[in-house]
Amino acid sequence: MKATYAVQPAFFGEFDQWGCDWATDIEHAYNLARYSGVESIIWKVPQNGNAMRWIRVTEDELVHTA
Repeated sequence: MKATYAVQPAFFGEFDQWGCDWATDIEHAYNLARYSGVESIIWKVPQNGNAMRWIRVTEDELVHTA
């Protein structure tokens, strides 16, 4: 399954394809989340199917499974 990643603030709640930052890979997604300045969710977005919460990155750069 090929997927891509998207990053958005955790306070958004649900996935918003228009309000997220799209990443080229998981490392890029982590960097976007780390430098956003707010607690963020990295979403895994498959080509077919629904986006799923993948990783939560806190403001202290701690990574938790979402």
